Amino acid sequence: MKSFIKLSIIYIIIFELIFQTLIFFNFKYVKIPDLFYNGYCDQKYWNFNPKTISFKNETKYHPILSYVKDDIEIPDSFQNEIIIKDDTFNKNMVSLYGSSYVNHDDFKMLLSKYNNFDFKNYALNSYGLDQIYLSYKLTAHLNQNRTIIIGFLLEDLDRSIFDKRDYEKVKFVLENDGFEMKNTPVNIDKNNPVSLDFYLFKFLKNFFNIIRNDFDPRVDECKKNYKVSLFKFYLDEITKISKIYNQKLIFVTFNLEEDLNKKPTWRYNLIKDALNEKNILHIDALKILKNKSFNQENEIKSYFGLDKHNNKKSFSFIVDDLFKSL
Repeated sequence: MKSFIKLSIIYIIIFELIFQTLIFFNFKYVKIPDLFYNGYCDQKYWNFNPKTISFKNETKYHPILSYVKDDIEIPDSFQNEIIIKDDTFNKNMVSLYGSSYVNHDDFKMLLSKYNNFDFKNYALNSYGLDQIYLSYKLTAHLNQNRTIIIGFLLEDLDRSIFDKRDYEKVKFVLENDGFEMKNTPVNIDKNNPVSLDFYLFKFLKNFFNIIRNDFDPRVDECKKNYKVSLFKFYLDEITKISKIYNQKLIFVTFNLEEDLNKKPTWRYNLIKDALNEKNILHIDALKILKNKSFNQENEIKSYFGLDKHNNKKSFSFIVDDLFKSL
């Protein structure tokens, strides 16, 4: 028995050293974040193998948002003094905030058909819900007396718990019974080396999940309370600011294809119920597409592109509902 335990310990050390060596030398078949971590929970997932930022040439640095569009101005600091302009609401003036769904070429093309509206689009690929909230807060005073559309993927909420994903970003931390913004000004050139870990243990822990065909890392409720509190904080702040500047709020939630084939994750009910409680108009892409698909699997597949976003067909259903509300 002692020999078995001793031999087991030796094998564990050997395999751990193999993992450490392969990862240190960036062996691409081993240095795969999904083998060791959950991208919806673990900061180390994003430190492990940084992605190339595909939109960098179309953007400029921002000390709070990390990146903003080249062709749109966003102040570098928050407006402390509240200056109210004429309070005449203009239903044809619309400002949009969000992530890659609201910045998607097909979505923007469909919007452009409504040429009686004046659109200002602050959305940017890769934004988490924290950056969406902050882009709104930084520019709300510039968009008084108009409709505000905030659109995001349900899982954009999870991005808020990280201070680095594809790049360095802000993070809200609970301090003194409130959320405080950390990691500003953002240093986008910061290089985070991969920290040491027990990779063999992490690999074995994930192994059975990886080989399961039905495994979905999104269903993990890790840090759920933190995420729930963050969403309620963002929503409270956005609602409060919108009332000051005489804005009509519309939230548009997008979903992944998987949510149409099975029960959506806990995020869906959290967001739907919170918006309903505040009487905020909610354009629910999941509900719209389910009604259109009649539960036909082939129909569902035809709603999404190779980039896993909605395609022109499904975006058109969502945009139609959106403009009925306008």
